Amino acid sequence: MRARALQEGVTIALQALRQSKVRTGLTILGVGIGVLVVVAMAAVIQGVNESFNVLVEASGANTFYVTRSYGVEMSTGLDEEEPTWRRRPPIPARFARSLEALSAVANSYASADVSWLDVSLTARGNETEASILAVPSDFMQTDAGDIVAGRFYTKTEEEAGRPVAVIDSSAARDLFAPLDAVGRTFRIGNQGFLVVGVYKHPPNLFAALGDSRVFVPFNTGQKYLMKDVRWISFDELVWITVVAKPVVDITTAIDQVTGRMRSLRGLGPGDEDNFDIVTQESMQDVWNQLTAALFTVMFALSSVGLMVGGIGVIAVMVVSVTERTKEIGVRKALGATRRDILWQFLVEAVTLTTIGGAFGLGVGGLIAWLLNSFTPVPAVIPLWSIVLAIVAAAFTGIVFGLFPAVRASRLDPVAALRYE
Repeated sequence: MRARALQEGVTIALQALRQSKVRTGLTILGVGIGVLVVVAMAAVIQGVNESFNVLVEASGANTFYVTRSYGVEMSTGLDEEEPTWRRRPPIPARFARSLEALSAVANSYASADVSWLDVSLTARGNETEASILAVPSDFMQTDAGDIVAGRFYTKTEEEAGRPVAVIDSSAARDLFAPLDAVGRTFRIGNQGFLVVGVYKHPPNLFAALGDSRVFVPFNTGQKYLMKDVRWISFDELVWITVVAKPVVDITTAIDQVTGRMRSLRGLGPGDEDNFDIVTQESMQDVWNQLTAALFTVMFALSSVGLMVGGIGVIAVMVVSVTERTKEIGVRKALGATRRDILWQFLVEAVTLTTIGGAFGLGVGGLIAWLLNSFTPVPAVIPLWSIVLAIVAAAFTGIVFGLFPAVRASRLDPVAALRYE
């Protein structure tokens, strides 16, 4: 009996689609948009998550960082308090030498993110934007990228603060193509820099989407790139990379570094840390906060689409009940129960929303494929999003189809038979 009612419900739903194309089409479109949002955004978030994990793992399991502040700070815009990183004192580069002397630490060096200065690189009449990092000569020991032409700068060049640089392949192409970049000069403002090497990023989404990257010796960045900057000091841009010894548990190294940093900062037993230790786990925690916000947006947008589709379901089903009042009366006169009528109309409603779900699933999958094929975004549709999309579509049909289905099941058979 149930199988027959299911078949009838599906058949009637398809007939309604053909007879009321606009009304049912809008219903399907609303549900489809809701499902599309779930599938497409889930695919993007999943792909970006995988790229982020690759990026984090590339830093090395025994590597962590000491920064002024790390994490997501939410602001209402109503308070005038400075962000945490501004309230805390800078981390001097000399702290790196003290940390490297710890028994659990294999290597420690200071770096500075000068990309805050919003600089442009120029050469041969060409110009490109770039993120500039002032890093030591042994930076490549802990980085997953490769030098594909030339070399990295030497310790001697770093200590002398020479104006040399390693640029990534994107900057090399933008500034010097079709010529080789190594041995040529580009300018940042009025200062020239000699290219000694070309760097290739490890494969990840953020390298593909981001600006070009340029590495200069730490002392060079301090010497040449901060001359005309007044609003921030070089020390405020510094963080320290710490590499724990392979034979030592990383928590031991973190404990030692935390103790040494508190000593260098002059903090007492009751004072809070005025610095942050950033590990792979803490980076993952912050990333999870960001993706949680994206998921919230995803569910909000999909809910709007499903709500619109649900309202359409009510409209379609109410009209369907009205048009088939006499049919309902005949079925009840022949012995159909309220449950049979309720089941029939619920199946019809779920069929409509499932068609919308299939439509949204197909379009969402197409969008994910296009992103994956023609953009740097590695969109990967997770299985849970497909299951969620189907369940959400069916649930929408049940919830919004329940009212007209109950209404149909409660019709008086005598009154229904007399209905014209």
